[in-house]
Amino acid sequence: MADSPRIVVDPVRPLVDERFSIRLVGFPSRRRVTVRARIPLDGRLWESRATVRTDAGGTADLDTQRPLAGTYGAADAMGLLWAAERIGDRPAPRERTRTDGDVSLVAIVGGRRVASTTVQRRFQRDGVTVTSVDHPDLVARLYDPPVESAGDDGTHPGVVLLGGSSGGFPSRRVASLLASRGYAVLGLAYFGREGLPSRLVEVPLEYVESAVDWLAARDRVRPDPLGVVGWSRGGELALLTATRCERLRTAVGYAPSTITFQGNTLFSDPGSAWTADGEGLPYVPLARPLGFRTRAVARWLRGRPLPVRPLFEQGLARAGDERVRAATIPLEAVGGPVLLVTGDDDRVCPADTLATRAVARLDARAGSHPCEHLQVPGAGHDIKVPYHPTTERATRSFPVPGRSLALDMGGTPAGYARADELAWERTLATLDRGLRS
Repeated sequence: MADSPRIVVDPVRPLVDERFSIRLVGFPSRRRVTVRARIPLDGRLWESRATVRTDAGGTADLDTQRPLAGTYGAADAMGLLWAAERIGDRPAPRERTRTDGDVSLVAIVGGRRVASTTVQRRFQRDGVTVTSVDHPDLVARLYDPPVESAGDDGTHPGVVLLGGSSGGFPSRRVASLLASRGYAVLGLAYFGREGLPSRLVEVPLEYVESAVDWLAARDRVRPDPLGVVGWSRGGELALLTATRCERLRTAVGYAPSTITFQGNTLFSDPGSAWTADGEGLPYVPLARPLGFRTRAVARWLRGRPLPVRPLFEQGLARAGDERVRAATIPLEAVGGPVLLVTGDDDRVCPADTLATRAVARLDARAGSHPCEHLQVPGAGHDIKVPYHPTTERATRSFPVPGRSLALDMGGTPAGYARADELAWERTLATLDRGLRS
């Protein structure tokens, strides 16, 4: 008796950053089968498709077979995730639903649904706990890993996590995934929350340093060394703090600048983004060419995204060598491995160019610690954790007073998918090398 058609998935309950295989078994031989995926995520529904042909035995493997048609074109089962397109335009709720991230798979032959299954993806392993930090001066959440993942001394390596220019808490998804791999993670807000600066202007580095000391004092956290991971302006902050704080001996920056720039406004110069000992750090102001505001408003009215990378590049060109040197982050002062992650199509800031120069500078210095630059072709500014939809990454809404401006982030869906996977793999390897070895 022939097998009934089945969609075989392995593993069936992965973490959201883990790959899983998709195989078709027991289907009619040499037939076209369309696999449709639907993913509820962040309050929206995403859908993708791939059509493959079964072999003589009625099987097909989406990891080894290039789709005959569909929303992606490579032999990659994860294409059903990253190439998913949004259905409808429901607003995102404040909290995830219980099925958020699950992947519902349906196999269709000759217009008829013949098999289905669901991949129950998890944002964190069992045993991870999340608590708000009870401290009068810190706005943070602590993600404790499962107790059984502790080392022989009963402690876990610690990581401070910093978000970007949107403000508020950093990604809960990233923090939960790091905690699932045995890291105690302090998700730290540094502006945009009650009790903190309302804008990314003159944020004191001492605030982050006090958070590092708080994390090091936890009973279940190995106090030294600690690591720091940040995105965009949070990546800049991560690198800055790691050069000042001896406990921080591993740093990862996603699309970071290795030079400090002005506070986070486009239409004026509010001063330095960061302070130390009550004084603004040396910084490079953005350039605002004649007519920039008019062009920005015109793009906003037409719904066209605005590339702002030229403001950074022209600012660097106008600043002069002395000012740029004063604003350069001394990565050689970090006491361990550094990873810089960039895309070659970043249209927000020249993170790729600056990272290349920083690595070259460190390579020229004898005895420098490892500093690695992962630059991924086809990726823009918005690199994230893997196996999530990338089809809308090229543009992101950015709040400005009285309106919301769409920024051109750069990148392609396939380029982001590759960058997400490579960057996350390299991030985990860097943290492991710096904090576990």
